[in-house]
Amino acid sequence: MLKLLVIKILHRHFAFRAAKEVIAQFPDEVEYTVEAGVTPSGKIHLGNFNDVVIADAVLRALRKLGYTARGFLIVDSKDPFRKPPLFAPEEFRKESSNYIGRPFTSVPDPWNCHENYAVHFIDPVKEKLLEYGIDIVVKWADEIHNDPNFIKALLNVLERREEVRVILNKVRSKAGHKSLYDKGWIPYRPWCKRCGRIDEKVVPLKAEGDKVYYECKWCGYEGVASISKAEGKPPWRVDWPLRWYVLHVNFEPLGKDHMASGSGYDTGSALIEKIFSRKPPVPIFYDFVYWVKRVNNEKKYFKFSKREGIGLGVDEWLEIAPPEVLRFMILKRDITDIYSEALSHWEFDITMIPQYVQEFDRLEALYFEMTRKRRIREHSLIRDTYELSLTDGVPKERPKRLGYWQAVNVAAWMIDVKDGIEMLRKQGKLKGFSSDDIEDAKKRLKMASNWLLKVGYSVLLPSIEDFRSRYETLEDVERRAFSRIIRDIAKGLVNENNIGEEIREIAIELGLKSRKERLRIYKAFYRVLLNDESGPPLRRILAKKEFKEYLVKLSSFLFKT
Repeated sequence: MLKLLVIKILHRHFAFRAAKEVIAQFPDEVEYTVEAGVTPSGKIHLGNFNDVVIADAVLRALRKLGYTARGFLIVDSKDPFRKPPLFAPEEFRKESSNYIGRPFTSVPDPWNCHENYAVHFIDPVKEKLLEYGIDIVVKWADEIHNDPNFIKALLNVLERREEVRVILNKVRSKAGHKSLYDKGWIPYRPWCKRCGRIDEKVVPLKAEGDKVYYECKWCGYEGVASISKAEGKPPWRVDWPLRWYVLHVNFEPLGKDHMASGSGYDTGSALIEKIFSRKPPVPIFYDFVYWVKRVNNEKKYFKFSKREGIGLGVDEWLEIAPPEVLRFMILKRDITDIYSEALSHWEFDITMIPQYVQEFDRLEALYFEMTRKRRIREHSLIRDTYELSLTDGVPKERPKRLGYWQAVNVAAWMIDVKDGIEMLRKQGKLKGFSSDDIEDAKKRLKMASNWLLKVGYSVLLPSIEDFRSRYETLEDVERRAFSRIIRDIAKGLVNENNIGEEIREIAIELGLKSRKERLRIYKAFYRVLLNDESGPPLRRILAKKEFKEYLVKLSSFLFKT
């Protein structure tokens, strides 16, 4: 009771509220288990990663409250291959009909770089879990199906299959489903020993003990599958609750679709309660992630898809943004009732990466400000969200962060990261940075550089409206200098090799004789183009094709008006 009281008073984040519910529903557990799941049908994207991050957050919450807990990421590796990803090599797509119906682990890697199809898509995630600070063990379905405890539980289900059928049909019928399981239904999908399929084409005919007799409607083979040797698998609505039972799962995040009556969570809950006298895992439901693209200045929304390759991969995120920022974007959402509400959907826009990073940086600053004022206990949601977002422990003091937009504005012109750091030093942007802060700045420079390659340099260019408002803030002499330089660039008279000489000549003509006065021209350029007081040498700006083209357009705008 004391621990539950502590949860209520000190923690408001949904991960801690879910942990509280787990403890209440399973008060006698020696070790709590959280589970996330993924099907390796294609690229594992940010939408799939909701499962992993939410499960890890609840795992952390349980441990924070003093309980022993473990976590699994279950890979549904024995699910049947349905169709090839749109982004797979053409040769593989042409021959993919040969693999339909086979378990993912029995399908070759389309790119010939991994052991099989499933490993190809899981390895990039598995290899990055530690970078995301996730302490969850990857467990393959093949391993679970060969577990003696799973086999024993499955044999129990097969023995009581008529009772199981009635339970599942009752839940589905109540929800309005018309498709129900017929009498004689055998909850097992044998693995055809001739063609290798494990889908609906392999029809079970009779079950006796641990043997299931079947006929493959695809190749015509008639055979016997041994349950004890895992020569097949139960269908999903049975496989899932059996997994809960055998692994003692206490918590699992679920997509919003599982809130629907008659869903797999509903049928699984009924089965585990009535057949195994155990409660189902506590859930957290979450809405989907949508990829936002701008087409002719209009937003278009695309649901993330593993097979279609829509959506940023878990490993790809790390190329352009810090791991703690992705954790934060997933965990910053909130719900009141974990059983009846879902975490809101996320409209992911890759051009918004700088804003996502800035939002995390603001949370971090607020966290340390509240800590300094000894008010962090009053703001437990800020504390929990920040601490759960981190990939490692809380820093002893607030890190100095290189702002993402600052990183972008340097990455656009730097030769390499070393050059970028030197540029930042000259601009005075690294004052007070520790060695750890410098290392973090290097990472952000590299990420910003990668991000620019993905979205294009156009994101750095001000709109005509922004240009006009910035241009109008210049003093008369600064406007005259700026306009003269733009005109000469458009005429081809000025480029990256002679821009310095051009500015000196214009400065003399305008009566700006001292070095300090000439700096006004440079600052005018930076304010208009970069919305900053300083920036890279102008020769670097003019060396970029995209910027030179933009300045030529500005010329027509300036001298037309």
